[in-house]
Amino acid sequence: MYEQLRTEILPQLIPSKTKVLVAVSGGPDSMALSHILWRYIQEERSREVSLVLTHVHHGVRKESDDEVDLVQQMAKIWNTPCLIHRFDAKKHANDMGQSFQEAAREWRYARWKEDMQKEGCSLLATAHHLGDQAETILYRLLRGSGTAGLAGMYPSKGLVIRPLLTFLKGDILNYCKEEAIPYALDPSNEEPVYVRNRIRLELLPELERSYNSRIQEALGRTGELLRWDEEYLAQQVECAWRDYHSIDLLGRICLSLDVFKEPAAILSRLIRRAAMQVTQEPRGLGFAYVTQIMASEGKPGWVQDLPGMRVKVTNEGLWLSSSHKTPNQQSIPFPEIPLAMGQWGEIPNQKMAIALLEECNLSSENAPPDRCGKKIAAFNFDLLARVTEQSLVCRTRRKGDRMWFRGVGHKSLKKVFQEAKVTDQARNTLPLIAYGTEVLWIPGVRQSDLYSAVPDNEKIYCVLKLREECSNLHSL
Repeated sequence: MYEQLRTEILPQLIPSKTKVLVAVSGGPDSMALSHILWRYIQEERSREVSLVLTHVHHGVRKESDDEVDLVQQMAKIWNTPCLIHRFDAKKHANDMGQSFQEAAREWRYARWKEDMQKEGCSLLATAHHLGDQAETILYRLLRGSGTAGLAGMYPSKGLVIRPLLTFLKGDILNYCKEEAIPYALDPSNEEPVYVRNRIRLELLPELERSYNSRIQEALGRTGELLRWDEEYLAQQVECAWRDYHSIDLLGRICLSLDVFKEPAAILSRLIRRAAMQVTQEPRGLGFAYVTQIMASEGKPGWVQDLPGMRVKVTNEGLWLSSSHKTPNQQSIPFPEIPLAMGQWGEIPNQKMAIALLEECNLSSENAPPDRCGKKIAAFNFDLLARVTEQSLVCRTRRKGDRMWFRGVGHKSLKKVFQEAKVTDQARNTLPLIAYGTEVLWIPGVRQSDLYSAVPDNEKIYCVLKLREECSNLHSL
């Protein structure tokens, strides 16, 4: 296992001169991963990779104190920095109105993001293995997920890497035994309380006994094949979206009738994308509604009211418009504007333009007039480029939007607006910078602490300007 990791997997996942944050629970998976990464950097010193360990004490089990001691002891032996976080997970879940697992996971990732910024780490390594992958795919299959969900976890996505994703639990336990690596066992993992636990403890063993003794490898292979397909389909959808869609002054989206000539895999994704922009619902349009629109076959005269929007077919195309009434045109949210380095994008109906710039000289004539940061945000170039390439956009707020703040974690956008005393009407039209539901900056209101600029590091600037302040936007 180690030789494959050392020669094939780790060099691909971890670039030279990278500092990696390792999430360590104290169990066999994360302890093995920590040892493997520590061993790798000892043997491959020329790559100049370094580690920081991070451990979360959930305040639930009496064994948690022993796990903290174990992680700290191994970090000391490996001469590796170790960060310990403690919190009352049950109370936090109750305060947030979430399930224990959901709330605890969100809290952990908030701390890990904070750790990465504090320690200058550009990757987070987790110890998910092939069993976890099989469990995830089965869980999503039972929920009726499509290709994207059944593709499972990615070995590398954004800042997160999963070096052990193709290895069995038995491989990991054997490695711990061979290298005499101590680890702790969490008894709650053996309780069939949660759906995921039941899949791991009951469904997977039954499938192995009665259907396929190598079901985990089979599911892992299926996930990898579907990831290939999904990556290809995403590229095709992006090209088709540019060819087929248009937006009018009222914010309505029109898909050319030629879109109905596309195969269902492309057509369904284009419909979901259009619906998400119109309704601002990040979870997308349900399968039944998508197939209902597809069944119209693009015949003019077809019309249907669906959740949050009206869909109709005319001779011009398939139109999707919001069903929510707005007091005037100025309160209509504008469609998302993709941001590319050095290119200005105009914000509809607001006489403003926005751009990403590698340099921003505040003393120059072209600098924005607001010197208090309300029209300029500075981000860490490396982190921002790694996570948001091809997906950073300027848009208005959507359901599920949130911002992350150091020492606090995520806040809903509604809470941020309330604290800043932004009126309800203004909230619908304020431009913001985001990727997915993660909002990085609301000009004039607040910047997230996520990917904020670190002194002495290369920076990237996001600049908002009034259009009349730019004599030639595209020449700047």
